Amino acid sequence: MSDRRDFFKKLGALGLGTIATKLSSNNKLEVLDSIANQANTNEAFVLPKLPYEYIALEHFIDEETMKIHHSKHHKAYVDKLNATPSTNMDYHVDDITKCIHLDPAMKSNSVIRNNLGGHVNHSLFWVLLKPNPNSETNLPLEKLGAEIKNTFGSLDEFKKQFSEASLKIFGSGWCWLIKQNGKLKIVTTPNQDNPFMRESVVDKNQTTVVLALDIWEHAYYLKHQNKRANYIADWWNIINWEKAEDFYLNGNKI
Repeated sequence: MSDRRDFFKKLGALGLGTIATKLSSNNKLEVLDSIANQANTNEAFVLPKLPYEYIALEHFIDEETMKIHHSKHHKAYVDKLNATPSTNMDYHVDDITKCIHLDPAMKSNSVIRNNLGGHVNHSLFWVLLKPNPNSETNLPLEKLGAEIKNTFGSLDEFKKQFSEASLKIFGSGWCWLIKQNGKLKIVTTPNQDNPFMRESVVDKNQTTVVLALDIWEHAYYLKHQNKRANYIADWWNIINWEKAEDFYLNGNKI
């Protein structure tokens, strides 16, 4: 009995008491065991490893920017999330689902909203980049490329519209290519919000991020200073179109 009390104390420390009580009433012990493992490690969120070295995106994004961006900025989002437990968050689901199911209490909690968004956004951003050391032509794959042409008229027109939307963001934010209910569209979000948590998205469960561009100055200022347009132009060279195609066809998994 004391072990059981200790178990629920650990869940409470993570802000999971409400979830634990609800699940235990249904005898879903396998789910509780999984959550208990998170309670024991005290880390519900983990900084993902990059699929390349910090220097790998030169000459488009410099090594120092990548190092600070990942090991300092992204890590700070993860650390703050782990230090801010919430009784309103289902820690058992994946991080994107957490964004989709942000309840009103969490939406009003800027610490959770901003840091959860920052964590999810950057987790998508990293895998949608790839090294291009020889500056080779970088083009979308067949199915996504065809849908871009069908939606925007041509790849060049899509790049023009996406770049313009990115440039128009006032202050900090993100520019996205999403698939919503089967159709591609360009959207922007302020701060660390993302398309999964936007109130204007009619059916959030039918929203998939295909491309993500970080417009916060920490993403580019060391190399590009105030020349955001140059940063955007460089970004087109290091898009991981293979991952974009995968997201387009199969949905987001990070």
